[in-house]
Amino acid sequence: MSDKVVYEVAGVLTDPNFQRMRHLALDLRDQVSSVSIILRSMVEADFGPYLTSRGLARRFPKHLKTSPIAFVPVSDDESSNNAGGDGVGTYIGDTEAFLDLCAQKYGVTDRLTSRDCLQKATEAWDNYRAHSRNLFCFLKFATDGQVYHDRVILELFDDICPKACENFAALCRPETQSGYAGLPIHRIVPGGWIQGGDVATGGRGDGVGGSMLHEDGVFEDEAFSVSHDKPGILSMANNGPHTNGAQFFITLAPLPWLDKSKGTRSPTN
Repeated sequence: MSDKVVYEVAGVLTDPNFQRMRHLALDLRDQVSSVSIILRSMVEADFGPYLTSRGLARRFPKHLKTSPIAFVPVSDDESSNNAGGDGVGTYIGDTEAFLDLCAQKYGVTDRLTSRDCLQKATEAWDNYRAHSRNLFCFLKFATDGQVYHDRVILELFDDICPKACENFAALCRPETQSGYAGLPIHRIVPGGWIQGGDVATGGRGDGVGGSMLHEDGVFEDEAFSVSHDKPGILSMANNGPHTNGAQFFITLAPLPWLDKSKGTRSPTN
């Protein structure tokens, strides 16, 4: 049985606060032989499901779902004696709480500036993209004419759905005539999805087609292997099999029922 104390730290790789926590965790591991670290670095779309699957969101409801988290996981022995448990032993908290723990208990202090953390977050994202073979696009949103400067970055699985990804990427390009630029999100289902991309009618939401791939404006279904099991899943909206055009939707919550309906009819007006 190991006498080491294990800390698990997790967060979104583009979050400077997580990079501060991560860097200090590595310093702690290197400086204190009795400590072991488990790092969970992930993209934003995976962090919420991680908190849910580990039982963290349920056990610690006051923890901000956008904040990095640190905790002591239960050992294998404890887990075997607690069948059905969530694997979480002791909650530590967010970045500030972890920094306090490291300083007070181990004498290991944070050495990064805010600029250092931002740079590490940028480097982490660049490294993620460099190791991904997928396409990346972004959307910017506006409300009542006010543009939000933050980009919503979308990772397109072009190894699974090459035609859908090629079509979506082409419609995202600002130089594309009759593309996505300037179109409204014509449907918002709270706790469900947002839907847009109706290039056929200028954003009304009742248009059909709009694909850049074929003259008739539609293209065939390719695959159904990516589950709608978490927020942030991008999918094509259609009116039945092989009727994908330009309209798309992005999930706001886990919607696994769409996995079954996607081959027949996905969200439409």
